[in-house]
Amino acid sequence: MSEIATEQRVPTTAEFRPIQYMGNKFRFLDAIDAAVAEVAAPGTTACDLFAGTAVVTRRLAMSRPVLSADVQGYSAVLAQALTRPRVFAGRESSSILETARQWQMETERMTQDLLHLEDLALGDAHTNPATLADILEHGSLAVSGRGSHQLEDAKASARTALVERGATLTRYYGGVYFSYRQAVALDSLRHAIRIADGDERDATAIAALLGVASDLVSTAGSHFAQPIRPRTAAGEFKRNWITPVMRFRKGQALPAFEAWLAKYASLSPTPFDCTAVQADYQSTLATLGSEVGVIYADPPYTRDHYSRFYHVLETIALDDDPGITQAQGSSQPSRGLYREKRHQSPFSIRTQVTMAFRELFANARRLDVPLVLSYSPMSAGTKARPETRLMSIDDLTSIASEYFADVRTTVVESSSHSRFNRADLNAEILGEAEVLIVASN
Repeated sequence: MSEIATEQRVPTTAEFRPIQYMGNKFRFLDAIDAAVAEVAAPGTTACDLFAGTAVVTRRLAMSRPVLSADVQGYSAVLAQALTRPRVFAGRESSSILETARQWQMETERMTQDLLHLEDLALGDAHTNPATLADILEHGSLAVSGRGSHQLEDAKASARTALVERGATLTRYYGGVYFSYRQAVALDSLRHAIRIADGDERDATAIAALLGVASDLVSTAGSHFAQPIRPRTAAGEFKRNWITPVMRFRKGQALPAFEAWLAKYASLSPTPFDCTAVQADYQSTLATLGSEVGVIYADPPYTRDHYSRFYHVLETIALDDDPGITQAQGSSQPSRGLYREKRHQSPFSIRTQVTMAFRELFANARRLDVPLVLSYSPMSAGTKARPETRLMSIDDLTSIASEYFADVRTTVVESSSHSRFNRADLNAEILGEAEVLIVASN
């Protein structure tokens, strides 16, 4: 097993995090790029099979054509924006912002009771946290009959207007993941982008909006898996939840959007083309042609489905009204307000993960192309998670050896991944946290 040490360095405009993301490969780009370059035939296309934030896609497109694939729609948006960023002229960005401001002002007038209630809750949070806690727990307009009479009345007065205006983000996620004002602002930007695009989707503007939502969300880790829980199971208020919630809810969406547009404008287009598709790994593998010279795969490591952590971003990217899944055994929406029919990866299901990896290796062998696989080794478990990974590195290399003559592993040193919100869900990372398995013939 070889080792590659990664040094801490200042991010450049060529490599930046478009959203907060678990397992982000930002720190490992040099090692991944080197492994791909070592086994890929010159001039061939690299397939980034689980593209996620598309930061690997951008790096690979510096030296070769890339097919960027992911089952989540937001990934394709980020891939397009990172490889072919659009620079908005001053009048273009000003037009989007002005349209958004006008829409926001009109919507705020129609929802003033709801906004006023939240303003009071934020102002009184340190002395009387009950109203803010009520909004965090039951503030979604998809939830009915759970909050205080005051909250339910304010939601009822806003519901019709928000439905008519297509304010999906405010109806579903306002109060819970964002303040109501922030959610209205996000909806206003989505509306303005939609108007500006016409029949075409502008990936850079949508990617900028994804960055804004990732920055504003009021949760630990900036993920969308679960809202903040202000109370214990016994109904007592927890400690230290008010200050971070209030800090995040001070953020303003429109200035942040303008700043994200500037970030994307600072990126140069990649020298090589990127084709971004929304497709699962099976569909992508089935359509790969002879132009592909290497597959880079970064599948999920744990039983936690990524769609659960980024479902709000998916709604922004797809610009749809997905509905909300029901909580198990209840007619009420799930606490996380998850999209209906969200993707469930076989790589995160214990009974399916082995066959999923066999299918991955078999297809790479069928195509006669090398495979570079990112995976994180098993670490010491916890009571809540006795096994932190669904597969061990030894098991993966053993399966790979059934399909490839040359299988080697490379440890990427000094690596660590974004972690979950609760301490009891986190095992201590022992040693290295990232391994590249390179399989070729």
